Amino acid sequence: MRRALAVLPALALVLSACGTSGNPVAQGPKPVAQQGKGANGLLTVIESDQVGWHVVNGNGMALYRFEGDSVKPPKSNCEGECAKKWPPVPAEGTPLTTGVDPLTLGVVTRADGTKQLTINGVPQYTFAGDAQPGDVKGQGSGGKWFATGPTGQKASLTAGMPGVPGNKGQQQQQPTSGTNPTSSQPAPPPGS
Repeated sequence: MRRALAVLPALALVLSACGTSGNPVAQGPKPVAQQGKGANGLLTVIESDQVGWHVVNGNGMALYRFEGDSVKPPKSNCEGECAKKWPPVPAEGTPLTTGVDPLTLGVVTRADGTKQLTINGVPQYTFAGDAQPGDVKGQGSGGKWFATGPTGQKASLTAGMPGVPGNKGQQQQQPTSGTNPTSSQPAPPPGS
């Protein structure tokens, strides 16, 4: 028993050294965002002055919806040259999400057999003209392309963020106890 106890500190030292050397000890499955999913392993909702709350991938690039697609049933109608300008977002497993309900995520099989991500049945794309994170240069293109809102809808400056009160998702200031909501003066006592 003493021998086994003496070995434990040495084993712990060896394992910790292995873990920091860049050659990690065999581990279980990696989270989706680390499984080589790249930009599409993470979906986040951000707010923009141009389009309001909208979905971006792990690289901060906006996701778009095409009004020429079918939602029920989901079908992508952007092929060939269209798909070069508007690359379909691949469905490579379930992405980690912030601000997007994971239950709204789905997959559509494209005509070429590849799988494309959908949000509430709406096929998702990026735009080749967006050069850096935060760009939304594809917004309104041809009257058919729009940044995707958190529930798959068209992003809009007036739509707000689902679950967050106020216009454009900004928190509304709640009056504090004992103050009049229309002024900074204390509220009069009850019955006066």
